[in-house]
Amino acid sequence: MGKTLNYHMIRYGVAEGELKFGHVHTDNVVSACMLRSGFTYKHYITMDGTGGEDFRKHSTTCRSPGAFQVMAGDGVPENQPGIFLDAENGDIVIRAANGRIRLEAIDIDIRANGADGERGNVIIDANDACVMNGQVIDCKAKAAAKFFSEKSCEISGTTVTNIYGGFIDMADGATSVKGSKNPTTGVLGTAWEIRNKLNAFIA
Repeated sequence: MGKTLNYHMIRYGVAEGELKFGHVHTDNVVSACMLRSGFTYKHYITMDGTGGEDFRKHSTTCRSPGAFQVMAGDGVPENQPGIFLDAENGDIVIRAANGRIRLEAIDIDIRANGADGERGNVIIDANDACVMNGQVIDCKAKAAAKFFSEKSCEISGTTVTNIYGGFIDMADGATSVKGSKNPTTGVLGTAWEIRNKLNAFIA
């Protein structure tokens, strides 16, 4: 692809910085307006007018080799957003490839409002550990709740541990070998064993 030329480009600037209208980037994207530092070419704000599959068209890019800071909300009344980010379409991606992402506030709300049964999910995925600390931790599920570990699983209450259920089914390693007897029905095998036997039979 040849180099795009813009014969109407206008530049105003001094040694410390410049303002360009119609600047052409190295990838041939035309900037409607660009403000750039004279100390380093990597420090700029551009409002691009053209672009292709990279979604550069009509986009705004802020590039800074140093820190990027936003301070706002000094005169915002209570219960009103101090900073508001809204994406009409597409995702919002916050990434720190070589650092941490920290959220600090008096209260933090994370909500997923899916319109159907397949959306509205909150996924927390870690390749090491997920740690929750708090005075009170409540986990509530309307349909089902599951806790699974490929190795060990511990439930410990220093003072009291309560387990309630309309029907409680428990099995250990010996149960899979010797089987057990349902104390309610007298049938050999708990509901867990019977379900596994049926699944094996169907398979």
